[in-house]
Amino acid sequence: MPSPFSLDNPAGYRAWRARKLADYPRSIEALRVPIRRLAEPNRTEVAALLERLAKCNMALVDCGDPAQIRPDALLQLGKRLGLRHTDHHLCADAHAVSTIRVEAAGRASALIPYTNRPLNWHTDGYYNPPERAVCAWMLFCRQDAARGGENALLDPEIAYLRLRDQDPELIQALLHPQTLGVPGNAEAGPDRRETTFGPVFAWPQGALEMRYTARARHVIWHSSPAVAAAREALTRLFSGNEDFIYRHKLRPGEGYISNNVLHNRSGFQATDPSVPGRTLLRVRYLERIDG
Repeated sequence: MPSPFSLDNPAGYRAWRARKLADYPRSIEALRVPIRRLAEPNRTEVAALLERLAKCNMALVDCGDPAQIRPDALLQLGKRLGLRHTDHHLCADAHAVSTIRVEAAGRASALIPYTNRPLNWHTDGYYNPPERAVCAWMLFCRQDAARGGENALLDPEIAYLRLRDQDPELIQALLHPQTLGVPGNAEAGPDRRETTFGPVFAWPQGALEMRYTARARHVIWHSSPAVAAAREALTRLFSGNEDFIYRHKLRPGEGYISNNVLHNRSGFQATDPSVPGRTLLRVRYLERIDG
């Protein structure tokens, strides 16, 4: 049966669209799931997470205690959700867990996530080759910033829906295998990365995947007018008053779990040097979360 995301299946798309929009939550608070023990969620808690992920591709987790935000706890939670294959990458530890905080020196200090600067709209791992696509991630807060550090999040299926409703040709442009390229790096050893090209939208395993970055440098977009129009449509979507964009600042003890949703981050600052800086833990996975 053709995918509802295929442009050759308008009837399937209309049926999927109706299901997607039916009772779609308009507030991130509807996605909040309290979990008593982060490393050992019970069946009811897991079911609540899966329900929200099935609808919106994300959930807001609240364990109430930032002391529970530990690498081992995140990995155990991932296993309870069926996540087994982590994405090992620069700045992650041996278990693929990254500590996201402002770094004054070292490799991470040159990367925007490890500064207090704003992060533009993106999906995680957009520089990975298609065979190593990041399909899910979790991000948990140990310590928030005194000011700033707010996230905006958007379900990629909603982004697809908005663009397809506007003009199916916008989707067609973003399906091209050379739509988005990321230059490689020349580092020696395991950190070396080749130039990678791929589509923005794809559904290789049936579920919709999105690969996107709004960054202006170190990215190669296909030069066709159709791709330029699709990029402009996405920019308007992100910058407009979109009802489906969730805005939230993670507090200590909270975290997101997502099937690699679109997100950004505002800049931030601390006002009291005696307080530990904004610190989050992140894990990326090569499979998505399906109920």
